[in-house]
Amino acid sequence: MMPSWPVRLGQSVLALLYGLTRVFGLMATGHSCPRGIERVKRSLYWRLHGWVMLIFVGVFSPYAFFCIFQRMAFLRQNRLLLLIGFNRYVLLLACAFVTQWIHCSKQKEIIGCLNRLLRCRRQLRRLMHTRELRDSLDCLATRGHLMQLGLLLFAFIFSTFQPLQVLKDDPEVRRNLIYACCLVFIITCQLTLQLSLGMYTLALLFLGHLVRHSNLLLERILADAERILEGSNLQAGYGANRQQLYRSQQQWLALELWRLVRVHQQLLKLHRSISSLYGVQAVCFVAYVPMECMIHLFFTYFMKYSKFIIRKYGHGFPLNYYAIAFMSGLFTNLLLVILPTYYSERRFRWTRERLRCGSLTFPSRIIAKELKNTLNYYGLYLKNVEYIFTVNACGLFKLNNVLLFCIVQAMLDYLMILIQFDKVLNQ
Repeated sequence: MMPSWPVRLGQSVLALLYGLTRVFGLMATGHSCPRGIERVKRSLYWRLHGWVMLIFVGVFSPYAFFCIFQRMAFLRQNRLLLLIGFNRYVLLLACAFVTQWIHCSKQKEIIGCLNRLLRCRRQLRRLMHTRELRDSLDCLATRGHLMQLGLLLFAFIFSTFQPLQVLKDDPEVRRNLIYACCLVFIITCQLTLQLSLGMYTLALLFLGHLVRHSNLLLERILADAERILEGSNLQAGYGANRQQLYRSQQQWLALELWRLVRVHQQLLKLHRSISSLYGVQAVCFVAYVPMECMIHLFFTYFMKYSKFIIRKYGHGFPLNYYAIAFMSGLFTNLLLVILPTYYSERRFRWTRERLRCGSLTFPSRIIAKELKNTLNYYGLYLKNVEYIFTVNACGLFKLNNVLLFCIVQAMLDYLMILIQFDKVLNQ
């Protein structure tokens, strides 16, 4: 059992994130609290609020960038800094607008996915015949889930440090209120994109919880079938009534397995639907985070170790801990987008492996026809489903650990190129 205070803290964080998604126009639900909801209903008020937020972001974004471009003098010094400004502000504003548009136009599909998740949980709970499995299914406040929720909150908080540093240190902020409002607007646009992907992470967290327990139920069904078949094989010489009992038990297990297959199919379709709803946001975030981290890493090196800075000022500048926290928050958020997708796919693949290993031990001559056909259908379905339900970001790339390694490699490669370029120019 988890202590009560981490559970209450996790519930508070979840309620905070849920409230922020409604305030930012990403969720149009009629429930003020996410606890104890059996069916999610759409709210007309919050739908209109989402469209108002979309219009505001679309109208105010060009003016916000124009104001920032006029007030931030370093953006106009050369083309490289202008390109950095476009990545930091124009790309982020465009991503926020696209995110708002997707959530407003596909709100029905998003809430439909939530209701399907809740329905799958109810169906799976009805299949659980032991109190241990039912209690485990009902317990979402596990150590792993609370840790991921804490990391998500850590990523949101730390990713605002560098923009807040600009608000704190830029003298133009105190001279121009509109400029300060534009910088705050940039922070909210970044949080909009992060909250959208936070919803994706939490949905995969709940989906993975259901898939894990469907796999546990599959293990229990296969173990029961193995015991029944062993008993039927050992008592093959007994009367017809005993054999009929074993056959009836196998038919009952076939029915339970078929009901589990139906739930598993719904979970697979949900996985694909959720990934398609958040594919564009994932592409935006995968493009934004590596460029932002690479630029901040280079500037951290440049301001502390570059000979140009040392010759001009006589010493290097200290490390910018705000920028380090900012990069840590963004990269942690990127990990919470890629890794849950990868691990959820691994859980689905593990289902096929467990079914294959469990059914290989069954003697074919005494297995009931209904159980044999259900096992064959389940195995064939899982074999083909790997190609049917391929999860990717808008058809461009798969969200897995290979992508993560490619991102880190590309960041380091371009960082080394920039460092070598600086060393050649400032020998």
